[in-house]
This record gives sequence, C-alpha cells and structure tokens, in this order.
Amino acid sequence: MSALAWRRALSGQAILAQAAWVGIRLMIGYRALAFGADPVFLGLLASTFALPALLAALPAGRIADRRGGTGMAFIGLISAASGTGMLFAVPGLPFLLVASAFIGLGHLLVMVGQQTFVAHVSVKGSTDSAFGTLTAAASIGQLIGPPAVTFVASQGAAGGAAPDTNLGLLVCMGFSVLATPAFFFLRRTDSSLRRKRLDVINAPAKIGGVLKTPGMWRSLAVSGAVLVTVDLMYAFVPVWATEQEISATAVGLLLALRAAVSVLSRLGLMRLIARFGRKVLLIVSIAAAAVALLALPLTGVYGAIAVMVGLGLGLGIPQPLTMAWVTSLTHASHHGAVLGLRLTVNRFAQISLPIAMGAAAAPLGVLGIFWANAALLVGAIVVVAGSDAGSGTGTPAVDPADGG
Repeated sequence: MSALAWRRALSGQAILAQAAWVGIRLMIGYRALAFGADPVFLGLLASTFALPALLAALPAGRIADRRGGTGMAFIGLISAASGTGMLFAVPGLPFLLVASAFIGLGHLLVMVGQQTFVAHVSVKGSTDSAFGTLTAAASIGQLIGPPAVTFVASQGAAGGAAPDTNLGLLVCMGFSVLATPAFFFLRRTDSSLRRKRLDVINAPAKIGGVLKTPGMWRSLAVSGAVLVTVDLMYAFVPVWATEQEISATAVGLLLALRAAVSVLSRLGLMRLIARFGRKVLLIVSIAAAAVALLALPLTGVYGAIAVMVGLGLGLGIPQPLTMAWVTSLTHASHHGAVLGLRLTVNRFAQISLPIAMGAAAAPLGVLGIFWANAALLVGAIVVVAGSDAGSGTGTPAVDPADGG
C-alpha cells in the first residue's frame, strides 16, 4: 500500500474512532445525570474510562509490537462498539461504570494499535509526518463528534435540554463500526513492515532511575494536570449545561469550537517555541485554561464561547509541549520507557484526581469542580515556573492518546 493510501485509511479510522469516543463521553455523562448522579459519581465515572489504560497500556503495547497495531485497533473498535451496546441492555448507575471501563479499554486498544502502526510504518520515513497525520485526524474527530452526536440526540428529546442518549449512543456505535473496514486496507502494510523491521535491543531503562532524572517529575506532573482537565471537561460540561438550561446541541457546538481552537493553536507552534521558548508558552497557555475554568460556571451560552477559546488554547498547546519536554530529558534509547511512564502517570492522574476533586468540591456543585480544576492548573503553572523546561527547539511530538 502506498504512503498516501495508508494515510487516508488511517485518517478515516482515527476520525471516526475519536468522534465515537468524545460522543460516548458526552452521552454517558447525560445518561448519568438522568439517573440522578451527583458530582462524586461523575468524578468516579470519569476515572473508570482511564482505569484500563493504567492497567493495560504496557501489555497492550508489547502485544501490538508482536501481532501488529492494525489488528489491535480493530479489536479495540469492536470492543468500544460492544461496550456502547451494553448500555442499552442494563440501566442504572452501577452498570454505567462497568460499561465505561469496557469502552475505555476499547479506546485504549485503538490508540495503542494506531500509534504502533505509525511507529512501524515510519521506521524508514518521517516519524513527525506520520504522527502528524494521526494527530490531525484525531483532532478532526473531536471536532465533528460532539455536534453530530448531540444534534441527533436532541432530535429525539421530549422537551427541554435533556437529549435522547439512546439515539446519541447509536450514532457513537455507528462511528465505531464504520471505522473497522480500514483494518482490511492497513493490515497488509502492517504485516510487511513487521517482517522487515529490525529490532534494536538496548539496556532496559529502570523506572526509578528515570524518575530521578532532573526535571522529570515536574514534566510528568504538568502533563497529568493538563490531561485531567480534558477528562473533567467532558465529564462536567453537561452538568454545567443542564444547570444553565443550555441544549445538548449547543454543548456539542461549544466543544467542537474548543477542539477547533486546539487544532489552530498548533499551527505555527514551532515559530512560537523558537521565539518565546517552551516554558513561557506552557505558562501562558495553562494560565488561559485556568482563567477559562474559573469563568465557566459564571457564564451562559454566549460567555462560554470565550471560555472555549481559552480552553482550546490551554489544552491544545501544552499537550505537545509536555510530550517534547519529557523526551528531551532522556537519551533516545530510553524514549519508549519514559513515554510509557508518562502514559501511566497520566492515567493514574485521570483516575485519582477526578474522584478527589468530585468529593472535595461536591458541596459547591459544578462551580467547585471547575474551580478545583483551575487550582490544579495554577499548581501546574507553579511547577513549570520553577523548572527548566528548555527552549524546545526540537519538533514537538504529539501523543494522539491525549485526546485533545
């Protein structure tokens, strides 16, 4: 398969998979609210999506190396669609947690599979270009998913702002199913690359030694804080919208605006890094996200437009910069180990912090959740300010699994 052909097939799969993922996150949030969920449960729900990645990321990566990334992505898509289908079978809050974990596992397998395929296919080519294809496609999926799913869900609403989550989840399941045929276009290229790939054996990096690398804990802490913000946004924006009597369609458009700004913020990022440096960009962008979170509970639908622009900048710029920051601290032969450590730390943060903030801020409701999240980002700014994040003159790599 030519480079253009596999890029098209992979892009189509990534767009549909990401559209399904963000749509599912929204619909499950609305369904939980319909069942009477409180902020503590919504925090727990956000954590269950991340739990499979914490437990299965490294084993899944090893299997994908041996068996091929395209097959793993295929299994992940089927798992995500099956998990979505489970939501129609058993109602109630407890089963939402089970289905969310199953869907989260499917999403993990998709991300690991796609990234492994890109790593294999770009061994003799441009890694930045190949990962850029996957990242851009994922961002497009995040752009089209929320408005498409919420629009359909709103058409079946009996009245008011509450969407018909059954219709929305059917759209999400359809996205996952439509993404599966790409496997048959990509598997031949994947099999050929795995047969030809030469494995380079290096001394394994010890996690304890990696953590002692100067600046490592700071980069991991900032990365985790930013990624948790993405999760909390999808989990609690429906709560804010319900309190403000804002329709699900408007929520989908607002989240699409956030995704669009995140995509645009990465255009010309290399020039900004060369001019201002990675540290300044991290501080300014994270500050924009913190201010946006402080303002969101106090705004209506029109004020939320400005908030989403701030969140788009604050969540779009730091993700590639923290990825580049982490890898700049270690030798190239240990990049795989440090990126695996970054993923594990991120998922641990996604599991623990939403529960903690949901419990601590429960008396204040949605205002407390967003303000607690803003405080977390202020803490991340302090960490960056006390670090030597570097000028970041190299090309930043973007982790598609970050979802934003």
